[in-house]
Amino acid sequence: MAYWIWYPGDFEIYHGMRQNFSREELGYEWPAYWRVDDCRHNVKFSAVYTFTEETDICVKAYGIGHVCMKWKPDKFEGQDIPPYMYEAKKFRLGQAIHCPAKEVSMEVIVGNMEGLPCIYVDGGAASGPDWKVTDYATAPVPAGYNTMYTKKEQNPMVFEYSSEIKAPVSAENVNGGILYDFGREITAYAMVEVKTEATTDQAPAVTLCYGESRTEALDVDYCYFKDDLIVENNCRTKLRAFRYIFIPDREAAEKIKLTADFEYVDFPSRGYFTCSDERVNQIWKVAEDTFRLASGIFFIDGVKRDRWIWSGDAYQSYLISRYLFFDADVCKRTILALRGNDPVTQHINTIVDYSMYWIMSIGDYYMMTKDDEFIRMIYPKMASMMAYIMEQIDDNGFIYGRPGDWIFVDWSEIDKEGPVCAEQMLLAKCYEAMIAAGAQLGLPTEAYALRRDALLANIRKFYWNEEKGAFIDSFVSGKNHVSRHANIFAILFDYATDKEVESIVENVLFNDSVPAITTPYFKFYELEALSKLGKFDQVLDQMKAYWGGMLDKGATTFWEEYNPEDTEDVQYDMYGDKYFKSLCHAWGASPVYLIGRYIVGLRPTSPGYETFEIAPQSGVFKCYDGEFAVGAESVKVHLDENKLEVLAGRDGGTLLWNKEVYSLKGGEVFTLNII
Repeated sequence: MAYWIWYPGDFEIYHGMRQNFSREELGYEWPAYWRVDDCRHNVKFSAVYTFTEETDICVKAYGIGHVCMKWKPDKFEGQDIPPYMYEAKKFRLGQAIHCPAKEVSMEVIVGNMEGLPCIYVDGGAASGPDWKVTDYATAPVPAGYNTMYTKKEQNPMVFEYSSEIKAPVSAENVNGGILYDFGREITAYAMVEVKTEATTDQAPAVTLCYGESRTEALDVDYCYFKDDLIVENNCRTKLRAFRYIFIPDREAAEKIKLTADFEYVDFPSRGYFTCSDERVNQIWKVAEDTFRLASGIFFIDGVKRDRWIWSGDAYQSYLISRYLFFDADVCKRTILALRGNDPVTQHINTIVDYSMYWIMSIGDYYMMTKDDEFIRMIYPKMASMMAYIMEQIDDNGFIYGRPGDWIFVDWSEIDKEGPVCAEQMLLAKCYEAMIAAGAQLGLPTEAYALRRDALLANIRKFYWNEEKGAFIDSFVSGKNHVSRHANIFAILFDYATDKEVESIVENVLFNDSVPAITTPYFKFYELEALSKLGKFDQVLDQMKAYWGGMLDKGATTFWEEYNPEDTEDVQYDMYGDKYFKSLCHAWGASPVYLIGRYIVGLRPTSPGYETFEIAPQSGVFKCYDGEFAVGAESVKVHLDENKLEVLAGRDGGTLLWNKEVYSLKGGEVFTLNII
C-alpha cells in the first residue's frame, strides 16, 4: 500500500499552526500568542528498490521539484563502483517514469513555500514508512505518514472531516426576529440560502447572531460571533461553535433558509457506561457529547472561544479518551503539534507546567498503546525538552520560573514566591517518564533516576510541614501557605507515605479553611485523588452537584466553569466579558475518566494493555454495565446486587474483588455470585 509521506512530525506541526490560527473573538482574529513552529518547506525523500522486471512508477507531490533516478550502468554490472559513476536521470513530478530491472536509487526533491511538502509514489514502488527523508540539516530519518492518507487524489494539507447537514429543530419568533435552535451545540458552517419564492430584485441583507446559549444569541450587541451577509444565492460562513442563531429582522429571516454543515471527526465508540442512577447516566451522555466536540484533528479545550491546543488541557484529554474512543492517532497528532521543532526556545504555551505535562503524556500514551515506533521517533524531542527544563533548576534540584515563563498550576490561590511545590512534583514525574522511555529504547537512565531520588528527598525536606500536616506551596516566602494542589499530586503520584496521606485527607482535602479548588481543570485531579482513596460517596456527591447542576441549567454540553450561585445574567461571564465562558469544554468530560478508571476500575498494568487490571467498586450504584477498550479488544463488566460478570476480550486480565485476585481468560465470562 502506498501512503502520502512527509518529514515526520511536519503534518502535525502544519495543521497545529492552522489550528492555533483559528481563534476569532468579537469580529477579530487572534493567532496564538506563543511561538508557533512551521513545517519544513524543502525536503528530500529517498529509497532504494530492486526491480526484478522493468516497471513504471509515478510520483505525485504537493510542491515543486523533481525525481532523480540512479542505477549502475550495464557495462559495470558485477563491479563495485562509486555512486558518482552511476547513470542518473531526472524526471518531472507527475510523469510516468520507466525503471530498469535492477537496483535503483530514487530521490525526490520537493519544496513547498505555501504548505507541507509531501509525495505519493505508486506503481512498481510505493511510498511509505520505509522511505527516508532529510531536511538537508539532519541525517535522513524514516518518513512520516498517516494511515488516513493512502489515496493519490488526497491532499495531506486538508484534514478530512466528516460532515452532516443539520436543520434547526425549532424557529421562534422573538424580539422582532427569529431564533433558530439546533438542539445542541455543534461546530459548523452556517449556510444561508435564498428561498425561491422569496426572491426579489434586491438580495436580502441578513444578520446572524450566534450563541452557545439562548441568552447570548439574543444579545445582538454583545454576542461573541456575528455575521452581516448580503445573500445573493448561497452563503457559507466561517466554522463556528453554536447552538442558537438569531436573525433580528424577521422579514429578512423569512426570505432565507438556514441550515448548518456540522463538521466532526467520527471517532469510534469504544466506551460505554450505564447504571441504576439516571442522573449519572445523563452526566455520562453529556460528558461524551462534550468530549467528542472538543476532539478533532487535535484535542482542544473549548470549541467556541479558545480553539488553541493547550498542553495541560490535552493531558486530561488523553486520559479521558481511553475510556471513550481509544484513538491513538489523535493523541499522537496532539503531542506532535504541541511540541513543534527543535531547538526548544520557549515552554509549551509559555507555561512551565505545560512543558512537563507534555513529557508526562508520552509515558501515559505508551502505557495505552505500546507504540514503539512513536517512542523511537519522539524520544529525541523528549530529551531536548527535558534538557531545556533542566536549564532552570536550582541547587536543590527545584525548577523555577524565568522571565517570560508562566508558573500556572491553577487559577486558585497559591503562594508562587520561589519554587512552587506542585511544580517540583510534576518535575519528578517527568524524570520517571524519561526513565521509562529510555529503558524501553535501551538507553541509560541512571542520571534521571538520581535526579528524581534527590528531588523527592528535597521536596519532603523543604515542603513538608509537620505543623500544618501537609505540603506547603513555598518555603521561600515564609508564609507556610497550604493549597490543595501539591497535596493532591502527592496522593496521585504516590509521593506521600500512608501516614502523610491520612494527614493530607484530614488537614487539606476535608478542611474547609484550605481554599477550595475553583476550576473544573483542577477539580479533575481532586476528584481523582478522592477516587484513589476510595471516597466514592464524596466523589458522587460532587459529580451530581457540579455536573448535575449544569444539567439543571439546561446544559447540553459541559462548561468551562460553573458556579451554582451565579444568576442567569452573569453565569456566562468570564474574564470580564459577558459570553467568554465556554459552554463546551473538554475538561468538563472528566466524569468519563473517573467512572472508567475508578468506579469500573480499569487500568493497564503493562504497556498496550498486554496485562490489565479491573477492580469494580461495589456500593456506588445498585447495578451498572460498562464496556471499555483494552487495546484492540474490550472488556465488559456487569455488576448488580447478586452477581459480578466480567468478559475480557483478551488474556492478561486480572480481577480484584474484595481483596481477592482472579485471573481472567480471554473470551470467557467470569462470574462471581455476591452474597
